Amino acid sequence: MNFLSGTYGFDILSIFLLVLGMFFNFGEYSRYISYLLMIIVIFRALSKNTYKRNTELTKFTSIINKILGRFGKRLPYPLPKASLESYPILFRQMKSKWDQKRKYKKQYKIVKCPKCKQKLRLPRGQKSIIVTCKKCSNEFKMKT
Repeated sequence: MNFLSGTYGFDILSIFLLVLGMFFNFGEYSRYISYLLMIIVIFRALSKNTYKRNTELTKFTSIINKILGRFGKRLPYPLPKASLESYPILFRQMKSKWDQKRKYKKQYKIVKCPKCKQKLRLPRGQKSIIVTCKKCSNEFKMKT
């Protein structure tokens, strides 16, 4: 009756392994790696040894924080367990970032100066304009 009571469940590491397993699913021999990762995810979710799963999670977060620390970002610690209530918030945040990027791409066109390779932002909707590079003062004609 209470088959899943006391089990560890899913966390960020399990989701990471699932996504990684999906990427390995496309090759002929890498499919076995994908199967192994899926078995590990199921084992972690059904495990009743929560202490070991938490130590695995802390090791994973320390490795990820070292990688993300180079970009000036960090994962929140302690990580919340993945729950159905937290997914809509996460997806709303990701969707708002995607909407902002899409809106930005509709408004502006990013081009490079042919002389110095400096990135320039041009407003869209104009036919052809003469662009002056701010870095090298090179003038060139572009369509937007």
